[in-house]
Amino acid sequence: MKKTVRTILCSILCASQLSACSSASSSPSPESTAASSASSNPESADVNASLTVVSTWETGSSHYTQYSLTINSRSTQEISDWKIHLNAEGQTADSHWNCEITAEDSVWTLTPADYNHVIKANQSLSDIGIIAYTSADVRVAVVSSDFTYADGTSVSVKADQPLKTAAPVSTAPAVTAETVTGKAAGQLHVDGIHLENSDNEVVQLKGVSTHGLAWYPQYVNEDAFRTLRDDWHANVVRLAMYTAESGGYCSGGNQEQLKELIDTGVKEAADLGMYVIIDWHILSDSSPMQNQVQAESFFDEMSKKYADYDNVLYEICNEPQNSPWSSVIKPYAEDIIPIIRANSPKAVIIVGTNTWSQDVDEVVSDPLSFDNVMYALHFYAGTHKEALRSKLGTALQAGIPVFVSECSICDASGNGGIDYDSAQAWLDLLNTQQISFIAWSLSNKAETSALISSSCDKTSSWTEDDLSETGKWFMHAFKGN
Repeated sequence: MKKTVRTILCSILCASQLSACSSASSSPSPESTAASSASSNPESADVNASLTVVSTWETGSSHYTQYSLTINSRSTQEISDWKIHLNAEGQTADSHWNCEITAEDSVWTLTPADYNHVIKANQSLSDIGIIAYTSADVRVAVVSSDFTYADGTSVSVKADQPLKTAAPVSTAPAVTAETVTGKAAGQLHVDGIHLENSDNEVVQLKGVSTHGLAWYPQYVNEDAFRTLRDDWHANVVRLAMYTAESGGYCSGGNQEQLKELIDTGVKEAADLGMYVIIDWHILSDSSPMQNQVQAESFFDEMSKKYADYDNVLYEICNEPQNSPWSSVIKPYAEDIIPIIRANSPKAVIIVGTNTWSQDVDEVVSDPLSFDNVMYALHFYAGTHKEALRSKLGTALQAGIPVFVSECSICDASGNGGIDYDSAQAWLDLLNTQQISFIAWSLSNKAETSALISSSCDKTSSWTEDDLSETGKWFMHAFKGN
């Protein structure tokens, strides 16, 4: 298989830049009039689209190409809908994600999925993907586009216009990450596919997971959490309590000590204005039903104890395996969730999915009926790429709220090489869709996924030199730089 990588930049001019206002108007604003008069000036473009060839390969006589489309906006107003028209003469669409495609003769029109119509002012939309094939080595190209603004104004534009260089484009969404020193976290709820705060503003949680509490308890301390909040801009910590491994809650571990660590983590996070996830970390036990009786008792105790803590989320089964959604995981969740709800009726609950929390698409046809529930997706960028991102897109398109409660940038072993390209593709998608994500793991274990260098014994106040390459990457990902 022969692969090449190149970038084709197809710039799209959005001819009028409209002022952001709360009510629609049929009369053009002074700003939009000025922008329209400048529309013939190629340096005044407000929007462009970059069509990137990710890879090419040959199968028999067919030439395959994978494309990624990014739309960058520097308009001062929100775009509410978009269409991108492609010249696809001689091409056949093999697959696509995060968009819909309609074909008429040699023109393909890309339109949004249900969840990505909106492009915020001065931001970008990325990870729109297509795989196409043809009998000749030719490429798809952008030829024109249509945009609709929040006030109802529409504009049709042609290709090959540069993006203006005024305000910088932000690839991070305009979300309310609750990281202000001393500010109470505040009760979250689920609305559509997003987490929201009490003001109904979207909240994207970004933070880290401990490794097993029984193995690396030293990182559950106030100074560590403060370092994560202040230096990394993290706003959540996940407390991973293994169930079946050595020292696990259901395998001879000291249950009282484990619950004391959880108590320390919950209260320190609350004091620092951070969220915390209490994670029932099934792994080698595979099926959540294996230790369900103990899970019921545990979540009853935890949800009673922390009923008055609005910063606590519950993750009820980390990574089920060989556990079909409808016959195993869903019935388990239908037993556990009412136990939590009886004590903490507003708490957000994260439910794992089959195949190490990868099969979020299975939920689409048979979701839970409870409010304030999200579904876990886990990825390791070196192993999990477009196929898993496509599953995520399927779930989001169906309105399934997803929480990436564990991820890293190496392979699924936790100790392979780092795939920076795949990691960046994941980060762009998570930020564009405002999906919360948690990095694995807060430890100095001698493996790639550990965030702290194995040579560092510090349990807080880490400098960048104290971090692993994975730790450095996630710190900058949280900070947006």
